[in-house]
Amino acid sequence: MLALNPFPLPLHLVTGNHDAPEALVGGFGGTRFLGGGTLTSYVVEHPAFTVVVLDSSVSGSPGGRLGSGQVAWLDRALARRPGVPALVCLHHPPVPVGIPFLDAMGLADGPELGEVVAGHPRVVRVLAGHVHRPVTAPFAGSTVAVAPSTYRQSGLVLREGVPGYPDEPPGFLLHVRPGAPAGAAWVTHTVPTTAPGVSR
Repeated sequence: MLALNPFPLPLHLVTGNHDAPEALVGGFGGTRFLGGGTLTSYVVEHPAFTVVVLDSSVSGSPGGRLGSGQVAWLDRALARRPGVPALVCLHHPPVPVGIPFLDAMGLADGPELGEVVAGHPRVVRVLAGHVHRPVTAPFAGSTVAVAPSTYRQSGLVLREGVPGYPDEPPGFLLHVRPGAPAGAAWVTHTVPTTAPGVSR
């Protein structure tokens, strides 16, 4: 955790399929990295936007599921600030990404998540990871933005077979509202970690 403390931007952790939720809470519970709480599903209300973090991990499985209780909790969380842009974060993308090997371990209840997101038009992004490559797709009136891996990327294999790891740079997604006027659209940039720098 000491390495994360100096990070200058809001940083909120999401449980992945290789993570143990109890270990995440043990290491980061009560800190800003888990929204100040001790759960792996939580809400952080920033002045200009709301972050809702979900836990789609399923013990012993590479695939994900939210469950009806967590989906209902998301609906209530989004209803608390209906006029404020919201980012919904989870590990598993709620839509197929077109790579059969990875789609076989996707989010089992993506349609249920979509029903909730569709009911809250201020959800500006549904943010995910899991597939180790940048992907964007429309989703329930919003946009799914899947982050690349900060380690290594999955290959673009649009047929059966294991994608492997091509020589592509690691990176991250940067979400901004240019100028941030009322109603301004959010823009997502893919930034390689080998980039010389990003000025604020």
